[in-house]
Amino acid sequence: MVLVNHNGADCLPRALAALARHTGGARVECIVVDSGSSDESWQDVTTLWGNARVLRFDDNIGFCVGCNRGAEAARGRLLAFVNFDSEVEPDWDLPLRRLLDDPTISVATGAVLSRDGETIEAAGLEIAPNAAAYGRQELLSRAALPAGPVDVTAATGALMMVRRADFLELGGFYERLFMYGEDTDYCLRVPGRIVLEPTSVLRHEHGHAAGPARSRLRLYWGTRNRLLITARHFPPLALVRSVVASAAFDALTLLQVRNRDALGAVARGWRDGLRVMPSERRATSPERRRQVARRLVSLRQAIAQQRRLGRL
Repeated sequence: MVLVNHNGADCLPRALAALARHTGGARVECIVVDSGSSDESWQDVTTLWGNARVLRFDDNIGFCVGCNRGAEAARGRLLAFVNFDSEVEPDWDLPLRRLLDDPTISVATGAVLSRDGETIEAAGLEIAPNAAAYGRQELLSRAALPAGPVDVTAATGALMMVRRADFLELGGFYERLFMYGEDTDYCLRVPGRIVLEPTSVLRHEHGHAAGPARSRLRLYWGTRNRLLITARHFPPLALVRSVVASAAFDALTLLQVRNRDALGAVARGWRDGLRVMPSERRATSPERRRQVARRLVSLRQAIAQQRRLGRL
């Protein structure tokens, strides 16, 4: 498994302790990729869990690059990505392993819950017409999780398992994204099914990687990467609709936030996103783009989700 750590002194020890207690596989290696931490959080990894080792980088290389370097250094047949600000529940890995015995499944994912384990953050992901991904059943009670495995549109990078050889053959996470949207992009590239196993559970604590929900970091990368993913995967008409929807979404966000720093982050995201869009159009075939368009939820569904969460 691979965890990417950046200044995780307040959360990484808990994540490793939970993995040490609750991982069911007999032979497991854990690679902690340290991405330019300045808090020395990476130094005690092996004492927290003997199965863990550190791959240290002096600079903040980002989540995508960190995951890819960890995958390259790993030796196992299966590869799990687990957030460093989360705690797994008992035997989280075993049902994901079983799913990947099925060759038609490319990605196995689990349920991501709130830190107290009572509320759903994501039971897989849906993709909105503006390329934003959101958690299925978000903010519903844990009791709303499905009774068994279900196919989903995309998996969250907070908890997902793949075959290492397949991941490397596809080029891993797209490194130009840096952080945010890498899971969506990867799931739009895999040839097989993406399946949620609700008995695999991770409890997640927000805010350690990039600050609060509408921090400058989140706003910048979210804005930029929606445009980049749209260019990579959407057919022409869906692309135009996505850009218009993104503009409306960002305008609404800025009206709600009313913050100059937020305006600057979103403006830089649009500037940099539009700049890279033309070069990304070569990433996917026209037929694959048409397939992707069929996987998007409708604008009505996306708006209904935002209203249910109190964001509109």
